Amino acid sequence: MRKIRSSLGDLSSYIFILPTIIVLGLFLVYPILWSFLASFKDVNPILLKNSSLFEVPGTFAGLDQYMQAIDNPLFFKSIFNTLYFGVIFIPITMFASAGLAILVNQKLKGVNFVRSVLFIPYIISVVSASLIFMFLFNGDRGLVNALLQNFGVTGPNWLSSTLWAMPVIAIMHCWEKIGYFMLIYLAGLQNIPKELYEAADVDGVTTFQKFRLITWPLLGRVSLVVSILLIIDALNIFQEIIIMTGGGPADSTITVPFLIYNEAFKYFRIGPAAAMSYLLFVFVIVITFVQKRIVDKRLG
Repeated sequence: MRKIRSSLGDLSSYIFILPTIIVLGLFLVYPILWSFLASFKDVNPILLKNSSLFEVPGTFAGLDQYMQAIDNPLFFKSIFNTLYFGVIFIPITMFASAGLAILVNQKLKGVNFVRSVLFIPYIISVVSASLIFMFLFNGDRGLVNALLQNFGVTGPNWLSSTLWAMPVIAIMHCWEKIGYFMLIYLAGLQNIPKELYEAADVDGVTTFQKFRLITWPLLGRVSLVVSILLIIDALNIFQEIIIMTGGGPADSTITVPFLIYNEAFKYFRIGPAAAMSYLLFVFVIVITFVQKRIVDKRLG
């Protein structure tokens, strides 16, 4: 009887998680498998209307779709733009969130209110945040150019400039994400034993030395997680691009996800789009593996 009850209990637990499994299967696992098969096929968009759920219409093309993706000149342009975005976004967000975490980790009056204020940009929708920054950096009536005008400086038309459009988008994304990563660093700071700082005080260690010798090394694992999340975030930048610039001016803000979207849903080149997505996936895996090896070697 006990075995029967145990098996029934196990069965009931699977029944409870069955809806979640179905949803994840339909909206996560199925698209991954379908797009993987599509990356090796010359998909005919017209045939998609009458194809079944588990059918990928089109002729087998082998690696031709991957070669077509690599031969696309915009693909390398989008890679450069994505890396350019990451070079601005990742270090600013990482060090600013770590600095703010150290600041709000102090036992000061009103620090909980400051934490809440810093986290607010993360919960604002991307559309709202994009509209805010489009207003701030408007070339004619923007607040930033109005402030610069008070100092006798004529500001550029930020989002219409091939030089400044991507940095503006990167700064906006930093503003959105700093509060979230600040909380991750804050959790890491609160797990550092206080005895280490007390021993450092006895030895007469300065505040900067405490940070260099205790705080930052012990945040190594947290920094690894943060850096991986930041890289993934940078490689998935899409919504801000489509709202603020639409890939312009002169393709200066086209990123890899934006190019994949255009290839699949604007030009209906589904095979090359799927191939680009898997090339991006492989790149993320390689970067993550390299980061982990570096951190493990440093902390080991």
